[in-house]
Amino acid sequence: MQFFTLIGGFIGFLLTLAVSLLAGKSLEICILNATIGCVIVGFLFRGLHYAVEHCAKQIVAEKTRIRDEQLAAEQAAAATTEGSQPSEPGSEPAPATVQPAT
Repeated sequence: MQFFTLIGGFIGFLLTLAVSLLAGKSLEICILNATIGCVIVGFLFRGLHYAVEHCAKQIVAEKTRIRDEQLAAEQAAAATTEGSQPSEPGSEPAPATVQPAT
């Protein structure tokens, strides 16, 4: 992705040059049009690169958020099942809590 803008400019130059030559323009006008097409298509490819990069970052962030939520739910489910299991036979019972009288 390092040369995305350069590749876009090259494609723009070639396409604009080919279209200008097929349209029957003089070589000087074809080169001028191809130079302008190179700059415009290069900037369009640069914008496309930023849009794709932004979407990819959002997708990764969303997948990470969903994975974190699933892990938290699994940990919460494991914590509740550990607390509700009966104690082992032969072990001492848990001490009772005494509430002060009011």
